Amino acid sequence: MDTISSTDRTIVFELLEDYCAKHGLNLTAGDAHGHAGLIEDKTGRRWLFKGTRFDLNALGCAEICNDKSYTARFLHAAGIAVPASHLVICSDIRDGRRPPDAVLDFAEEQGFPLFVKPNTGQEGRDVMRADTYHTLQNALHILAKRHDRLLVQEEIRGRDLRIIVLDGDVLCAIERKAPEVTGDGESSLAELVDSHSRIDPADGRIDFELSLQGLMLESVPVAGQRVSLLPVSNLSSGGSAKIVTSEISPEIHKLARLSAKTLGLRYAGVDLIVPDERRPDTAGIVLEVNAAPGLNNLYRRGPEETETVKQIYAAVFDAMLKK
Repeated sequence: MDTISSTDRTIVFELLEDYCAKHGLNLTAGDAHGHAGLIEDKTGRRWLFKGTRFDLNALGCAEICNDKSYTARFLHAAGIAVPASHLVICSDIRDGRRPPDAVLDFAEEQGFPLFVKPNTGQEGRDVMRADTYHTLQNALHILAKRHDRLLVQEEIRGRDLRIIVLDGDVLCAIERKAPEVTGDGESSLAELVDSHSRIDPADGRIDFELSLQGLMLESVPVAGQRVSLLPVSNLSSGGSAKIVTSEISPEIHKLARLSAKTLGLRYAGVDLIVPDERRPDTAGIVLEVNAAPGLNNLYRRGPEETETVKQIYAAVFDAMLKK
């Protein structure tokens, strides 16, 4: 088994080291940090992994899930509620060109606020919120410089959940909340952002998000005022989370399992919203489905979270290696 410094190993590789040692498996690192690797048993059977992409999900299924537009289309066809979305081809709007009428018509029909996000990508990167036609066009032009396709999507307000599903079973439900700061009546937002341990002050979306609230980094919120910093709740972007598996209704469990099954996934992270105002057609609305959900940030949050992640990965490793 290749050895790697404990300070360099990824969490997944560290847990795999323990697992392989207990089960008599050989583990070979693909690089100095364990970002990828090879598992081999005594008969010569091999399993490969990269990051959290294990030999569980078929390639075609994983590729579909990496495309938010395709994901929504197949989920909708199966009767699963998804946000209304409009796909934008970035070559049509680069160089400051006006968005096509179809985009503006979609915005008029859905109303604001709207989300603008890359059609591919993870961890909430480059997701922006727009509350007027002007901010919508600004968001589209900013993101079109970095991406080929974008989704303009209706905002669904409610309880933000990630449900981890493996082979038809719900392993964990996590409630997530967007990063925010609370005013003390003296500190500016810039100072409060700098003191936030999990927020990157250089994230340009902070200025954009504050402007939607009529604020700037120089603003001093009153004591007790809570200010949202980003339009996403991903832990990698500074969001907070708690494990709520036992609190989730059977309908939500069923929805998560059905979403994974619809997309042909054995292992999935199903991101959904339980709306504030219950809609008659669904208990929840599926935002997207991740074929390689990362749990590193959850692992670091505390003893309960660490133990839960260990149990999840043990089940994932068992599923991957079972004959």
